[in-house]
Amino acid sequence: MEERRIHVITASHNRREITLAFAQSLKAQTHQNIHLILVDDGCTDGTAEAVLNCLPNTTVLQGDGNLWWGGSLHLAYKYLKHCLKNSPEDAVLISNDDVVLPPDYIKTAMALLQEHPGTLISGCGYDAATGKLVDGAYKRDFTHREPEAVEYVPAFEDGDVCSSRSLFTTVGDFLKIGGFHPVLLPHYASDYAWTARATRKGYKIKMCPELSYQFDYSATGDNFYDSLTAKKAFSRRSAANPFYKFTYILLSTPKEYLLSELWWQIKRYGTKWRTIWEVLKRK
Repeated sequence: MEERRIHVITASHNRREITLAFAQSLKAQTHQNIHLILVDDGCTDGTAEAVLNCLPNTTVLQGDGNLWWGGSLHLAYKYLKHCLKNSPEDAVLISNDDVVLPPDYIKTAMALLQEHPGTLISGCGYDAATGKLVDGAYKRDFTHREPEAVEYVPAFEDGDVCSSRSLFTTVGDFLKIGGFHPVLLPHYASDYAWTARATRKGYKIKMCPELSYQFDYSATGDNFYDSLTAKKAFSRRSAANPFYKFTYILLSTPKEYLLSELWWQIKRYGTKWRTIWEVLKRK
């Protein structure tokens, strides 16, 4: 019986060795019917050429260096809509290029997709340095506010938003959920807004302990106060950027919770930015 095809979407901007290592991990998968869709966002270091040498059937989508993650995923969405709309049962994996996938990773995920139709399947992302679970799905709570968690709290069964660092769906479901917002959310929270929309449309999100992977959490954007600068705080790479934070809330929050969520976030920023300001004054 022929293996079900999976289209793996990733993006890169001048990360040749990292992206090549990801391609090599795909080549080593026990599930072999894999089609890589690489968004080359203005690479000048030969990333696409190296990946094509490793996986010759890769489709390269060209960017200009300004797509970021949200724009890259939206470009991939448009490719699926144009070229693969007649293959709705094919699987899709959205993945950052810095993850380390074990050889049976995709084979296991394909079985989980088959077992849970109408569900987005998330892997469990562990920090390679500390071994802590730091990425995947979580359940938002709009009615009860605890102090901000020190550690990531996963939602294995009933998450309503999810990272796209390692996220499985089908072509048909991807197209039904729709595209991304590359202008409003070019990078951070673009995936959370997209999966929140999926939840509103009736899709479930399941985070699966069977799917564990590692990545370098310290290299994930400008999120650490001790290295923050004014420029970084307002950059596209910063999770602290207030414009993108409030845009995400407006796009993803249920109407009945919108005002209280905005007010809670304003109060949270009051505390958070005092901390940021103290860090910036010490620079």
